[in-house]
Amino acid sequence: MPLGKAILKIAERKQLTKYKVAKISGIPQSTFLDIVNEKNLNPTIETISKIANGLGVTVSELLMETETTN
Repeated sequence: MPLGKAILKIAERKQLTKYKVAKISGIPQSTFLDIVNEKNLNPTIETISKIANGLGVTVSELLMETETTN
């Protein structure tokens, strides 16, 4: 599963909107939307880390979600 879809799946489980995740993560909403809409397929580890923190998960948990979910 692409990173963007994994982010959205975790956000849905935690009942967080895209806007809320971007805000909590401290990244521009446009950057966040580029990632979840698969326009940016290669975000920096710093950005991934900020998103994981915003979702309340570790980077490892976020990346495992991309590998284990269809």
